[in-house]
Amino acid sequence: MTNKFVEEAPYHPGYEDAGFKSGVSPVVNEIDQFRKSNSRYLSFADVIVDFCISDQNKLHSAK
Repeated sequence: MTNKFVEEAPYHPGYEDAGFKSGVSPVVNEIDQFRKSNSRYLSFADVIVDFCISDQNKLHSAK
């Protein structure tokens, strides 16, 4: 994850040798867990929506 921050960081003259510690902040870890959890919920919601849409299509095609 630290490499991603370095790649995405804008260039600031004088900070060429700046780096990150190898450890991950507990706050960053918690935010990452929330993002993963949110992603799972949204993926499941998409499955439910797709199921409802397909169920409605079956009802309309049966008439």
